[in-house]
Amino acid sequence: MGALGFVHWPGAVSAARVAQAGAQADAAAQAMDEDDAGTRDLLAHPGCAALVAPLRRRLAGVGALDRDAVAVQCTLFRKSGARNWKVGWHQDLCVPVAGRVECAQLSGWSRKQGVDFVQPPAELLERLTIVRLHLDPCESDDGPLRVVPASHRHGRLGMAQARALRARSGEVECSAQPGDLLIMRPLLLHASSKAARPQGRRRVLHFLFGPRELGYGLRWSMTI
Repeated sequence: MGALGFVHWPGAVSAARVAQAGAQADAAAQAMDEDDAGTRDLLAHPGCAALVAPLRRRLAGVGALDRDAVAVQCTLFRKSGARNWKVGWHQDLCVPVAGRVECAQLSGWSRKQGVDFVQPPAELLERLTIVRLHLDPCESDDGPLRVVPASHRHGRLGMAQARALRARSGEVECSAQPGDLLIMRPLLLHASSKAARPQGRRRVLHFLFGPRELGYGLRWSMTI
């Protein structure tokens, strides 16, 4: 990812595997009775979990991921006419863990879909990697992710810092095609607009990879 904090890998996953992944993700979301824009616990679904090993091999082979990294979360993000949502500028600060622990360096505890989440120190967030697998075309009209290049190098950002950094550095639109991967750091400042073409759909499988050991007395809620 280098200094920018993100990289686009076109055609990294075959059309056949993308079609299979899309069917598995939709089935998993339906089985979990999820009807919102995102479903966070898809690592528990065998079809989605099966994607982890081939993704890890490919990414490790090009130096984009440590060979001993583990997948700790898989989220399906769905945008369509019925789920046409937007997300303001933010960093991904929360990680899923097995349970609460007392540590002064941990903050922002929450519970989502039966899993505990916490905001760890930036030192840990800097060791994590997001891998977004696109299942559908994602052009300008489909509400693609937008990022501020190199913003991950500034640690955790307050609102004023984020606004100033975006004004100074500008933003990049991350359009993609089915089978493309967007690999990025959680601290990279990013946002997503509503789709201007609501008759289409934009599905993304969002994997989070990290080290097996977290430190701070924490354990991942799940690993593959």
